[in-house]
Amino acid sequence: MILIRYLVFLIEELPDQCKSIFKLSRINGLKNQEIADKLAISVRTVETQIYRALKILKSRLKDYLVS
Repeated sequence: MILIRYLVFLIEELPDQCKSIFKLSRINGLKNQEIADKLAISVRTVETQIYRALKILKSRLKDYLVS
C-alpha cells in the first residue's frame, strides 16, 4: 500500500505535460494517436513524454524493483 502511494506521489511530481500524457496513456488507456489528437501534439511527442515518464519513475523506484 505504501508503494502505491509513493507511485502516485511520483506520478504527480512529473513535469506537467509528461504527467498528463502518462495518465492518459496508463490510467485512461488511450492509444498514442488518441492522446496526440486530444492534445493537438504529434505522436512522437506523446512517445517521447511516455518514455521520459517511465525513465523518471524507474530511476526513482529502482530500490523497489527486482532485477
